Order: sequence, then structure tokens, then C-alpha cells
Amino acid sequence: MLWSKKLNPSLKGMNTLLDPQVRHIAIANPAHAPYGQRAEEALRYYKLYNQVKSRLVMGENIAQTAQYATTDAAEVGLLAYSLALSPELRRAGRFYLIPTVAHAPLQQRYVVLKRARTNTTATAFAAFMATPIARQALHKYGFIL
Repeated sequence: MLWSKKLNPSLKGMNTLLDPQVRHIAIANPAHAPYGQRAEEALRYYKLYNQVKSRLVMGENIAQTAQYATTDAAEVGLLAYSLALSPELRRAGRFYLIPTVAHAPLQQRYVVLKRARTNTTATAFAAFMATPIARQALHKYGFIL
């Protein structure tokens, strides 16, 4: 998802990145961050990667990438949809949801490790994640179950 505090990416979609006001584009580092890998895939899908690669600012993870975009270290950021739907970012800026055809799906999971089987917090979390309330919260923040 393309998010900006200053611009309205919903008007031009990915072509927002070509706006002269966009001097820095925050993405998570594709070398080790799954959201960064998807960001690079989307840039390549739209044939924008070579045009914007010199303006990319790499976050170590998606949280740091969002910090760059929200604190003006970058004019735009390719962020997680769930972050754009959070109350803080929803109030602070606007976004364009990149179509799913532009990148591979990003699948996320959790597991309870063998050594945590007796950890009541870990098992309670796993049980909670299977409830309708948890599923509703995940859906609210853009996760497809």
C-alpha cells in the first residue's frame, strides 16, 4: 500500500512516485523484510523500480519504514495495509491500495513453539486467535483469512 502524509496517492496511484515532490520513498529492506520484497515486486510490476531506486530509503522492517513516512524522512512509503488502517496513520495521511496482481501474496502465520506449550500466555494467545473477536480484528485491519 502506498501511503503519504503530504500527497494523495489515491489520485495517481503508483504514478504518485513520479511526482517531483517525492524525493524519498520509504520501503522495508527487501534483502530481509517480506514487506520490502512485496514493495520491490510492485515497483517492478509497474516498471517504476529503475526510475525510483535512487530515491529509496530502506527501513529495517515495516515499522521503521512507517516511521520514515510519518516523520517526513520520506514523502511516501510502501507500507502494510494494516498500518494504513490504524487510527494514527488513517488520521495522518492518505493511501492507495496496490492491487494484489502487482505482487505475490504475503502470508503470515504464528506458531506456538514446543518449549512454549506449557506457557499459559502463549497458549492463551493461540486460543484467542481462533475466536471470532480476533478474526474480526484481523479483518478490520485488512488481513484476509
